[in-house]
Amino acid sequence: MEARCPRCSTVFTTDRSGIQFCPNCGQQVDVPEPPRAASPGWGPGPSGPGAAGGGPGGGRFTGEPPPGGGHAPGHRDLTPWERRKEIGFLKGFFETWKQSLFTPQLFFPTVRPDVPWTEALYYAWIIHAVTIVFAAPFVGLGILGSTLPHNLGDAAQMENAMRAFSGVAGMGWLVLSLLIYPLVVLAVSAIVHLMAMLFGAAQNGYGATVRALCYSAGPNLLSIVPCFGCLTFIYSLVLAIFGVASLQQTSMGKAAGIVLVPFVVVLCCCGLFYGLALASIMSIVNSTAGGTRTL
Repeated sequence: MEARCPRCSTVFTTDRSGIQFCPNCGQQVDVPEPPRAASPGWGPGPSGPGAAGGGPGGGRFTGEPPPGGGHAPGHRDLTPWERRKEIGFLKGFFETWKQSLFTPQLFFPTVRPDVPWTEALYYAWIIHAVTIVFAAPFVGLGILGSTLPHNLGDAAQMENAMRAFSGVAGMGWLVLSLLIYPLVVLAVSAIVHLMAMLFGAAQNGYGATVRALCYSAGPNLLSIVPCFGCLTFIYSLVLAIFGVASLQQTSMGKAAGIVLVPFVVVLCCCGLFYGLALASIMSIVNSTAGGTRTL
């Protein structure tokens, strides 16, 4: 018999009634039993809990887990962050961060692709804001400023001036990055989604790609620990692969290509740019040194 998902309107074929899952969106559907022909002389048909509804729900879509408790495989629901009004802001944030970071293979398959992407973007934006708050004292004090050679006059005074300048410039960059963060995320998501379209794995739309990338931002909180920056970036890419594979319902191989190809292209372009810049600088230095020897 055929059943229709009340959420995405997908019609699918099934050989049984009762609670099962839509093959397109993963939502639960309570498939009613087919009507039975009336049998003369036997009175009215059954009307109890097990009649015409295949069990709980009576033929209605309930959205509840199957009897027995817990989420069945493939069940998609709101993330703890998206249920923060119910369970609390801090708990919703922490539970989402913990699940996405430590059990991504269980977390991402339960994330719904049809929820507005603004919820996930808000979550990632908060993570970025927290990292800025922790980094601001170090940047503001100019701790990352470089040391100047001691043969440039009053080196101590010059170094203090450069440290102050780097602190002001660094704080300005932090504030700017906080303001433009949503635009950067949406732009990166657009590039990744374009790759998903090229790979034929964009069936759930741009919003699902944004949600996948935003919920993979959890490792960025650990970047405040010294020497963890590179590791957290790599793990964010791994989580993005999990997210794209689950929310766009594609294979891990395709998801890896969708996420990594743009990164490799950008990395190659940056390497080429820095190589050309370094070659230009060396050329200028060599020409200047040759001119000095001639004089």
